[in-house]
Amino acid sequence: MTTALSIRRIAAWMLAGLLAASVAGCARFRHRPPSPEGAPAEGAPAAEEAPAEGAPAQPPAEASADADAPAAAEEAAESGPEGDAEAEKAPGNGRRRNGNGTVCVDEQQVRAMQDQALHQQDGGRDHGMLRHTNGVTRWLDRTHDTWYRRMDNAVRSVDTRWLGEEMEYEPELSSFRLSALGRIGGTDSQKDTDVKVRFRGDLALPGLENKLHLILENADDGALPGADPMTRDEDTQLGLRAVWDTLLGNRAQADAGLKWRNSNPVAFLELQWKWQRDAAGGRLRLNPRGLYFSDEGFGQVTTLSWTRDLGERTCLQIRLAERSSEARDGVNFEQTFRFAWRRSGRGRGWVAQASVFPSLVSSDWLWEDTLVSLTWRDAFYRRWIYCTVTPQVQFPREDSYEARFSLRIGFEVLFGGRVGDLM
Repeated sequence: MTTALSIRRIAAWMLAGLLAASVAGCARFRHRPPSPEGAPAEGAPAAEEAPAEGAPAQPPAEASADADAPAAAEEAAESGPEGDAEAEKAPGNGRRRNGNGTVCVDEQQVRAMQDQALHQQDGGRDHGMLRHTNGVTRWLDRTHDTWYRRMDNAVRSVDTRWLGEEMEYEPELSSFRLSALGRIGGTDSQKDTDVKVRFRGDLALPGLENKLHLILENADDGALPGADPMTRDEDTQLGLRAVWDTLLGNRAQADAGLKWRNSNPVAFLELQWKWQRDAAGGRLRLNPRGLYFSDEGFGQVTTLSWTRDLGERTCLQIRLAERSSEARDGVNFEQTFRFAWRRSGRGRGWVAQASVFPSLVSSDWLWEDTLVSLTWRDAFYRRWIYCTVTPQVQFPREDSYEARFSLRIGFEVLFGGRVGDLM
């Protein structure tokens, strides 16, 4: 009872603190002003001065065919922060009048933005495993382009449905991600073979509010970062996400929505803060997150990592993490060492990982698991189909610390956006 009460107090204070910190950025979420023809009254809020930090730059030139080119040649075109990148914005407001009282988007401007995003993903053919052009690859290209435009246009159609023509509208691009992960082997409590399909949609809604996105996904964000991805929950969740800058150049993020758990809707709220500084020749990052679920109560996950580039293509990361909640007994910890060798860019190459997972339950320390893995990720076709292969060995407490081997193979298809960094 004491442990549960203490966890509740910690989570409540964390949520309160993050909510208080968010007040400084609330003024940034405002509707854009109407057009000059129908200027607002004096004292109306001004539009956002600049796009959010982290928005993608102009597309670089197509990558060289040399597979051993320096990483910097593809870094901007191939990789970006997974899940945290802001949607691309067009220069100009893309607004026209259509005479029926609703905003009309400039279709040529939107298509140019989509062409730019697809051009970034179509480059790098000589760096993928599937390089030859034939009927199958041409069909893949046509299908990928068609479905990306359809999904992006469908989101924009919903976003502009209730906007008046006096609104100033700047189109943004949505991004979608579909992945399939299969495993052979594993612990005694797992199946001999298993397949999981995950999806994620970052739906840009510039007409609703600045920096407000709709997130649809079935990935579990409440697990420790180094845990086996095959053991994470697959509950589908739909929610709104807002990201804004805080003091000293750091960032805050708020998510709220519904999660479908065992076919029942569960309300959730998440607040997190992302802090980073240069330290000891590397980059120190702190990411505290406060969580609330209507069926489980409060919880929190905190991650502290230090990352340092050892060379042009090599990188070392040390990571500490812990989580607790009212629905779990005790506190779970993680300590991870990761070493990456980037083949080209920042999203392709090898990653070696070694992790330990102790727990503190009723003042007793338990050694839950030890995990060692080696992951290889590379482009399978262009820059929008990636594959990963991960041999792994675990020593779980549930199997009396005996070695359990497994092999994971995965494919990831990107519709817009960029593949995340290896680290």
